[in-house]
Amino acid sequence: MDRATFTKESALNRQAFELLRQHIRREYAGKYAALARGELVGAAGTFDAARALVQQFELVPEYYLVFPASVEPDFDLVYDLAGSV
Repeated sequence: MDRATFTKESALNRQAFELLRQHIRREYAGKYAALARGELVGAAGTFDAARALVQQFELVPEYYLVFPASVEPDFDLVYDLAGSV
């Protein structure tokens, strides 16, 4: 992913989290939340299950966040789950 795309997607997800912070923490306590394209995709009981919610998109976004709903996500973290960092 290029830096411009990362910056744009990260900003969208950060903005969505700021708007939804209390909702995410209240409704999804004890779960993992997923943000992609500036939207709350959903939440699930495990990291992998929340990640699978994002993988259901017809076009899977290059950048998305999966994080415990009770914590502040790290918007600057880049982790390549395909295996190459």
